[in-house]
Amino acid sequence: MRSSKKKIDLQSLDAESFTIADAMGLSREPARLSAKEPSRADAEPARDHALETAPLRLFLERKGRSGKNVTRLAGLPSGERSSRLVKELKQNLGCGAAIEEEDVFFQGDQRARLSKLLKDLGARNVKIV
Repeated sequence: MRSSKKKIDLQSLDAESFTIADAMGLSREPARLSAKEPSRADAEPARDHALETAPLRLFLERKGRSGKNVTRLAGLPSGERSSRLVKELKQNLGCGAAIEEEDVFFQGDQRARLSKLLKDLGARNVKIV
């Protein structure tokens, strides 16, 4: 079962008359670049009012983790903004993190670095316990 393919006569076409743009249905006009607008990732993160007022606590935990240290961040407001914040914190700290219920667990002892990062992002009430 062969499908019948339509043959195109290529003799009538010269090298300049057929381009990929023609095949894709695009215009031949050169693209005009506009001034680059800063993307959201490039812009400085907006300060979150909930982050400023929330009482954040940092704990070092080891129990039930086979002797591995984790830093627990308690008191972070939940929502989509917090998941973006956790992603940004993970990238800045260079460690893994997991959100479990209302707490965020960072791999290793990250209390001092995490406290500084949170204060830089606008959190006022950060305590290391």
